[in-house]
Amino acid sequence: MDRSRTLKVGSQAPDFELPQEDESLLTLQKLLESGPVVLVYIPSAWGFVCSVEMTTFRDRYPEFISAGGRLVAINTQSSRTNAVWGEHLHLPFHILGDFDGKVSERYGILLGEDSYYPNASNRSIFVIAKDGKITYIWVAEEPSMEPNYEEVLLNLRDTAEGRL
Repeated sequence: MDRSRTLKVGSQAPDFELPQEDESLLTLQKLLESGPVVLVYIPSAWGFVCSVEMTTFRDRYPEFISAGGRLVAINTQSSRTNAVWGEHLHLPFHILGDFDGKVSERYGILLGEDSYYPNASNRSIFVIAKDGKITYIWVAEEPSMEPNYEEVLLNLRDTAEGRL
């Protein structure tokens, strides 16, 4: 199954307006004002692999900032759940709540009813250039997969430096 069937590298990333942990809304357009963005879609707060992934991004956060970009996580859970989980993990970046899954669906990564985590975002990464073009897409083939963090970082660096 092609899990990201609607978007490809070079596509314009769909804008969104999603609640942050404090319920205030944040748009992709606003995030892109300061440079490229790495969108990290995760299926669930409190899940083991999700926690490993988030703490890895937390620990490598300075590298992503130095590369010229911002990290933002997105899942289909509530802002309150994301706030508590983010605080528990000491995350220096936001977790946005796509509670109805509409944004995940627009990105082509909303899992269906028959999946391992029904109506959640599949674990995936999108790097988006300041002009809104997608320069990198990774979508997990199975729930236990983690992204290649170094590959994401290198792509972000190339994107920020205008090589992609």
